[in-house]
Amino acid sequence: MFPRTLENYSAQEPSVCTAITADIAPFLLGRSQDIVYSAEARTLVNRKIVLVTGAGGSIGSEIVRQVRSLDPTAVYLLDHDEGALHALQLELQGHGLLTDPFVLLADIRDAGTMRRILAEIRPDIVFHAAAHKHLPLLERFPAEGVKANVEGTQNVVAAAVEAGAELVVNISTDKAAHPTSVLGATKRVAENIAASYATELTRVASVRFGNVLGSRGSLLTSLRWQVANANDITVTDPAVTRFFMTIPEAATLVIEAAVLAHRGETYVLDMGRPVRILDLVQRYLEFTKADNRIVFTGLRGGEKMHEQLVDSTIEAVGATAHPRISRIDRPALDNAVFRAAVDGLCRAAASASSTELLDMLWTLVEPKPVPDSALVEFVA
Repeated sequence: MFPRTLENYSAQEPSVCTAITADIAPFLLGRSQDIVYSAEARTLVNRKIVLVTGAGGSIGSEIVRQVRSLDPTAVYLLDHDEGALHALQLELQGHGLLTDPFVLLADIRDAGTMRRILAEIRPDIVFHAAAHKHLPLLERFPAEGVKANVEGTQNVVAAAVEAGAELVVNISTDKAAHPTSVLGATKRVAENIAASYATELTRVASVRFGNVLGSRGSLLTSLRWQVANANDITVTDPAVTRFFMTIPEAATLVIEAAVLAHRGETYVLDMGRPVRILDLVQRYLEFTKADNRIVFTGLRGGEKMHEQLVDSTIEAVGATAHPRISRIDRPALDNAVFRAAVDGLCRAAASASSTELLDMLWTLVEPKPVPDSALVEFVA
């Protein structure tokens, strides 16, 4: 059996990556990253059992840190990356013995394991942050994107609902808005999967946001390495822009969006104005007093020149009670038909050719809405 309290689980200092990002982010983005919780957010996880998938990742680990500060009963850290779990436990407890029952080594792609773990833990709240996120790799290996981002999401959300969770929050990306890549397509499908599992007993929502400064494998970590090693700085195009947030900023707003969650809606975070990558790189070089050469490599397959937060062709944006969180409304789907198609896609990921799999994936990105239905009604 899994324990159900946080006994002897003391918090330590934030990760080095988060601390470095906190120092430089206001200079790079031109805004502060104050963490301020609403009274509702503080109440949300108070005395609740929380499970975070992808807990060893940049966003997952910051959600863990912030949730722990809000007095939950327990926080379970689930990841399939042993090294990431070791590093997180070392930070939180001052050792990496990996004998702590709150540290769970598991793969979200294994439906049976997800059902078993969630049935035993019986979490009140699940933050689903586990995903494959590197766009170029998923363009080359679309089956892995389907297995992790589509099948993995279905496994986690279904197991959470079956285990009686009160709330499930799925972490999405701005690349899911009018997707042009496998990453965006799989995350768009994942948003619809999450929505399809919402019930009167289990509130479900997805939270969509853009690039996160300082996350593992992100622009800032690449810049840091290239500058430190006197390498050329690689930028795809001088005009390319992206939305950016800091890791603490994103995690705080995810928790605030969780307060609003109701029946499967997607929320989008206010990330400020899009930032030109070249400007950000030049600010970083100024900050570090480095003079590395900048080399333009060209956009890679599936990449956009400018990201969007909303697909205006089928999505409408509505206000919420939080000034930095908006709600996305889109046509309702026939859940039975949609889930049957998702099951077919997941089965195909094991053996179908990339061409066949991509055809099925893109068909699912824009499934037909319920005939003559109005927009789904969401309650903020």
